[in-house]
Amino acid sequence: MKEIRMIIALVLGVLTVQIKAQTLNWKAFEYGKYPWIDSNVNVIQTHRKSVIAPLMNKLKKTNKKRVHILHIGDSHVQADIFTHETRTLLGSTFGHAGRGMIFPYTTARTHTAADYRSRHTGKWYYARNVERLPELPLGVTGITSRTYDPQSAFKLNFIEGAIRPEFTRLRILMDRSPRSFDLRIISGRDTVKVDVFNSDIDSLSDQLFVDMPRGNSEYLFELRKTDSGQSQFEIYGLSIESPEDRGLLYSSVGINGAGHYSVMRENKLPQHLQDLKPDAIILDVGANDFYQKGMEQQRFKDNLVSIIEMFKTYAPDAVVILSNSQDIHRGGYSVRACSIFSTMISDVAKSENVAFYDWYRVAGGNQSMKIWKSVQLANRDGVHLTRDGYELKGSLIYQSFGRTYRRFFNSPNKETSIIIPCLDPSQLDSVELSKELLGKEKKWLEHEVKKGETAWGIAQMYNVSVIQLKEWNRLGGYALREGQLLRVFTEFEIQALPARRSVNSVDVNVPKKNKRTPRNQSATQYHTIQRGETLYSIARKYRMSVSEIKQLNNMRSSDIRAGKRLKVK
Repeated sequence: MKEIRMIIALVLGVLTVQIKAQTLNWKAFEYGKYPWIDSNVNVIQTHRKSVIAPLMNKLKKTNKKRVHILHIGDSHVQADIFTHETRTLLGSTFGHAGRGMIFPYTTARTHTAADYRSRHTGKWYYARNVERLPELPLGVTGITSRTYDPQSAFKLNFIEGAIRPEFTRLRILMDRSPRSFDLRIISGRDTVKVDVFNSDIDSLSDQLFVDMPRGNSEYLFELRKTDSGQSQFEIYGLSIESPEDRGLLYSSVGINGAGHYSVMRENKLPQHLQDLKPDAIILDVGANDFYQKGMEQQRFKDNLVSIIEMFKTYAPDAVVILSNSQDIHRGGYSVRACSIFSTMISDVAKSENVAFYDWYRVAGGNQSMKIWKSVQLANRDGVHLTRDGYELKGSLIYQSFGRTYRRFFNSPNKETSIIIPCLDPSQLDSVELSKELLGKEKKWLEHEVKKGETAWGIAQMYNVSVIQLKEWNRLGGYALREGQLLRVFTEFEIQALPARRSVNSVDVNVPKKNKRTPRNQSATQYHTIQRGETLYSIARKYRMSVSEIKQLNNMRSSDIRAGKRLKVK
């Protein structure tokens, strides 16, 4: 009887886990007013589903065990607008485990994050990871401040609601040698004195835990010289957390101008990774390595792989997630290296067995920065976003976690990867599309636009993105007209719905009255070139290759002109 009860309990436990995976409170968002966003790609991708499994399984149990996500970035992250949005939304789903990493930025003459301000007294020296030869050791935050003045202090003031009362634990990363000044921390009515170097605490670690009576919106850190051997104070960052081992802790650390080289200069990062024990590391740098002088692809890739190897060595339990830059405009043109970076992180993710988030494609891909700027979601520099733009990005990253979570737990076990193939037609001329890439269940269809239909609605109908719809049909904008014919690459099973016809059975660019007749297997067949057609698009219609059409018509080049007839059989 006891064994039966144990079996029943085990089964109920499994069912509870399965139900939780399906019923978590994921906040929903409507992105219809952002039609260039490729929501179809908004997922954390991986060539092997097992790569993301440890993080997904841990997120499923945040009510019992804390999950720590460490987001390493550049200026976009230092501002902490989109990461703040992501942190807040993920906390609403998995439980808030703390504010995460912060720094007294004014001691290093730079700006703070969006939800707090810092002030300081005394003379401070500093170093950042963007310096070629930093004069101070650098850790996880990429920035270090040091003072020799025992009367120095720094103060942190948070916006309302940023620090919850239950966030009572301070994790301070600092030099904990005998030469370090001690601390007095004042928060509201509470004062705690801290003996920095204590033989009872692990002196090999930089981290020091301080428990405050309650979380507060204001913290004053005063230095205290209590021994003649104390001569300096050196800080690498601190984290405000809940002492409870549950919920989600999302730490973001970024430095203006940081890149791969910057992360590689952080000589204390390996030790700090061992101290922090993150469950996931998002590496969100790279654009600063190629933005000004272009990309040396092999060196860029080698640096990226080196950082991944370091993560795996010192944070072996962390899932590594690579991210990239969205479209960047410089001199009125898109920086081509952004597209190269997008492809590269997929390749590196596959070879190094890590995950990746293709923000470049999610944000709209090539030339999309023009749109972001035109609707005041990006600044004039063509690099940084406005507050509204960053908040949109933060919610999109949150949604990517939600879509990945649901897909991981609810998709068939036979699915071994979470990859969204790129179907950009500009890449199709040089790529032989295999069944493995396109999928056996998909086919080119034709949709006739009905009165009142929008690009967004049609994309949702066929489970594709609006940006794909635009690219497939070479649309200049998103406005559609009644009767317009659109090509859609989607699942073949839904073609039976009204107004959907196979592109392989009709000429989509020819008006209805000029539809070509069915093929006569014994007669020569011709095609009259229409405006805007290419040899590639014509070849696709007739299930031929470009080389076959050129050979059949004795053509030496791929140049064609409207009105000319081509043999297609």
